[in-house]
Amino acid sequence: MSLPRFYLPAAAWSGAALTLSGDEAQHCSRVMRKQPGDTIEIFDGAGRVAVCEITHVSKSEVQARIGSETRMEPFQTAIHLLPALIKAEPFEWLLEKAVELGATSIQPVITERTVIHLDAAQTEKKLAKWRRHMIESAKQCHTPFLPELKVPISFAASLSTSAELKLIPSLSEHSRTLKQITPASSVAVLIGPEGDFTPEEEVLAQQAGFIRITLGNLVLRAETAAIATLAILGHELR
Repeated sequence: MSLPRFYLPAAAWSGAALTLSGDEAQHCSRVMRKQPGDTIEIFDGAGRVAVCEITHVSKSEVQARIGSETRMEPFQTAIHLLPALIKAEPFEWLLEKAVELGATSIQPVITERTVIHLDAAQTEKKLAKWRRHMIESAKQCHTPFLPELKVPISFAASLSTSAELKLIPSLSEHSRTLKQITPASSVAVLIGPEGDFTPEEEVLAQQAGFIRITLGNLVLRAETAAIATLAILGHELR
């Protein structure tokens, strides 16, 4: 049976003693009702997982001592997802599944047809909520990796990605299949919003080096296209 797992950012690891605080401490002590002497796992989202024994529990903290530690190397191919912002529930589902499928980073993009628009305060709150969803997804599926979630940027800014291979799903008859794509050390995938990209945006993406790929003849929802692309890329390139 798998041990309950909790997240602690790499910057907070120091020596053999680890301290959970905030949401993770509450989840451990109040929801899971863990006590001193219980064994748990703590991961840093960057490939490190420690089996720990709880040594102290308070209202705001859970302290644990590392018993053993393992590290996993990152995937050979880094897959960077650039999804257009879509409505709240589908976007949160997209984030959760992107964690399960091993996205390296997630860069939300604001396109011409994006219907969700956030000010600075709303963006900060949304990012905190989204990260929470991603952490819970990582804990549930027991991946040692947590994708980097970035602040939303404009469509124009998203085109400057430094990924070795840049892809954009498209229904165009000239699109390539993912089996025809040459392996690369890093891949960026640009996913459109509800209503897809405008023709002008597709042209700009191609001019920036994005290759059109097909996911079949059906019109997929934005979140479905993102997850299908991640799943196929993970199978073909990793």
